[in-house]
Amino acid sequence: MVDFFEIDEAKKTIKILNLDNFSVDELKTYIKELNAEIERVKLEIIKKDSVKKKAEDYFK
Repeated sequence: MVDFFEIDEAKKTIKILNLDNFSVDELKTYIKELNAEIERVKLEIIKKDSVKKKAEDYFK
């Protein structure tokens, strides 16, 4: 997905894209890659929630 956007590492943000510059095929590819990234983030949240719960249970 790096091909589609620039990351500001200091702010941990993504610069907004001008979608007018993309073809329909490129936009479809972009959507697929964004969906894959969303799934990756969801898995990371599950992992972090699990670690947090284990820590909370340990200190009960």
